[in-house]
Amino acid sequence: MLGCRLVINGLIEESSTKKIKMRVLVLMMLLMIYSVSNAQKIDCSKQIKEYKDFLGSKKIDESIQPWEFVLKNCPKDNPEVYTDGVAIYQYRIETAKSTEEKEKVVRDLMKLYDQFHKNFPERSKDYEIKKGMLLVDNSIGTDDEILTLFESGFSKVKDVEGRVIFSYFKLFHKKFKNADSKISANTYVEKYSSLYQLTNQMLLSKPKYSDEYNATLRSLKSEARSVINCENLTAYYEAKTNENEENIQWFETALDILSARCSDKPIFLSMAQKFYDLNKNAKSAGFLAMASVKNRKTDDAKKYFEEAAMLENDSIEKAKIYYNLGATLYNGNLEKTKEFMNKAISFDPMLDRAYLFLSNAYVDKAEKCTENDFDKKAVYYLAIQTIKRAQNQNPKFAGKYDSLIAELEKKSLSVEEIFQAKLFGKTYKIKCGINEIVEFPQKK
Repeated sequence: MLGCRLVINGLIEESSTKKIKMRVLVLMMLLMIYSVSNAQKIDCSKQIKEYKDFLGSKKIDESIQPWEFVLKNCPKDNPEVYTDGVAIYQYRIETAKSTEEKEKVVRDLMKLYDQFHKNFPERSKDYEIKKGMLLVDNSIGTDDEILTLFESGFSKVKDVEGRVIFSYFKLFHKKFKNADSKISANTYVEKYSSLYQLTNQMLLSKPKYSDEYNATLRSLKSEARSVINCENLTAYYEAKTNENEENIQWFETALDILSARCSDKPIFLSMAQKFYDLNKNAKSAGFLAMASVKNRKTDDAKKYFEEAAMLENDSIEKAKIYYNLGATLYNGNLEKTKEFMNKAISFDPMLDRAYLFLSNAYVDKAEKCTENDFDKKAVYYLAIQTIKRAQNQNPKFAGKYDSLIAELEKKSLSVEEIFQAKLFGKTYKIKCGINEIVEFPQKK
């Protein structure tokens, strides 16, 4: 019995000793791994500093070797390894000595984008779009390869440059024109509409880049001009209206596209009314006003234009609405023309076309003035002063309308006529249905 106990105890002690030895071995291995890892990080830090110093000194060739070491040994440490790598590869693309060498570097950079996304997915969601643009910018790859990258990339990101949007659509347009069986007229309109809507969204979210995105909208319209027509637009939007009946952005984009070609068609009026009912704002009132004009519903047009101006918060856009209202629906009614042009000017003093329109309205009235010759000439004087108001608002207008003023001065009051009427330094009320007061300067 005692012997058994001794054997058992011996086995226990042996087992405990083995466990201790195993724990020591594991601990030593962990320490070794930790030590190697730390040593690697230290080495990478040195290499990072080395290649960044070279980059800072514009010594790109010297930066390549230490950068490659960091990419190989510390691929997950810092996303800057990849952004710096893009700069290095771009330099190598620009300095490539042959087409074959250039394509190889481009393909290597595409692999770098893939690796960047693998290790830092949240920082590189647009990697496929960048790969596509890399091929576009360097005239490498097939249209199908680039389109595949764009189609996948655009489904994952919401922030896209204007030139990228247009590059995508240009390739899509080319494929349609080459009679690709997979792209119907309906598919074409759908792609055009989606990219048009995306551009508008970017325009709203990035007002700092409004020139870029407005240029993109113009380019999209120009590229699609030979394909987009009222017939295929109507077919597409009639089929899609029900599934988008609560989609405000979709209606706005649709009406914006339809307004260029189909503003006089029933679909534009019906969609404008639905959009207005869905979201009463300056934009929807403006579309309904346009539809009313095209359908000769003048009273409705006036009502909705004035409502659009009232609802518009942007002073520049408000001024444009008042200008259009005075220039179209009230053209020929001098009293109303004056009212709306002056409103336009009050919201945008730089709107020179409002001053010009008002000046021309005065000139038209002058030719019908039967009060007397002095009043007729005074109207031309008023027209000149109205143009000069525009010139005084902005230095860029200075001299712009001098030739027009010179022509009007031939029919205006001369210095001698003002002197004989004893009006220097005084005011004079013009009749002829104009009912404006002009102020003459002091005699020099």
